Amino acid sequence: MSHPNIGFLGAGHMNRAILSAILTDEQTNITPDCLSATCQTPEHAQAVGKQFNIRAHCDNAALVHDSDVIILGVKPQQMHDVLTQLSQYNLEDKLIITLAAGIELEDYRKILGDALIVRAMPNIASEKQAGLTALYSDIDLLEEDEALIESIFNSAGSIIWLDDEIQLDGIIALSGSGLAFMFRFMQSMAQAGEQFGFEADELFDILSVTAMGAATLALESEDPSPSFKHFCDKIAVAGGTTAEGIKIMESHDIDTLVRNTFTATIEKNRALKDDLTKDW
Repeated sequence: MSHPNIGFLGAGHMNRAILSAILTDEQTNITPDCLSATCQTPEHAQAVGKQFNIRAHCDNAALVHDSDVIILGVKPQQMHDVLTQLSQYNLEDKLIITLAAGIELEDYRKILGDALIVRAMPNIASEKQAGLTALYSDIDLLEEDEALIESIFNSAGSIIWLDDEIQLDGIIALSGSGLAFMFRFMQSMAQAGEQFGFEADELFDILSVTAMGAATLALESEDPSPSFKHFCDKIAVAGGTTAEGIKIMESHDIDTLVRNTFTATIEKNRALKDDLTKDW
């Protein structure tokens, strides 16, 4: 049975990461002949086509016509123009997946009406097949549509279906921006580690492997109800060296710091969305 044609409207960083993941994943049956992409310039299209061995061009109309699934990987600032163009075509049998942060389904529907639209929020780790993609739709999907969506994004890592669109704000802070927050903490750890005589490349490796070890302990835990506090308490034995360090973190109210960090991230996302879609 032939696989549905998947068109990537836009070949920016995230769409290319997903393309790479699809073609790298041995578990998926999605082949290059099922894939296509559009780019802003012929030169970029030629490079993308050569990199992934897929059809790549600059004709969005042709992409829409030829695709069963259309993945919108353009910047939020470009989305209104793209949606206006899409609204000119028959989308009745199309599945549209948007990767844009912030723009809500009600805004898409102002232009595309009752088209089948799914919001997907992957993070940049998708390029290494280690990402997390949150998925949400405001309508009940057919089983075959859900399976197709999952086959696309499972290739890039893990997926989670959300019950409420507002949870996507949390995903942006926890998972999308969360990677940068973790790297920023690791940056501070590296700076503190310089006092022990390590070179920068040694510190980079030490902390990267340590972060991977923490994630592995958490994800491979056999505890039926694992928690980060459990792992923290297990390592930070009362009266020990780790517990002394934890005391310093808590004396500076690390929980409030993180909560405020998330709040600022979400408020900025909502402000950008309101400014972007106010005239739609």
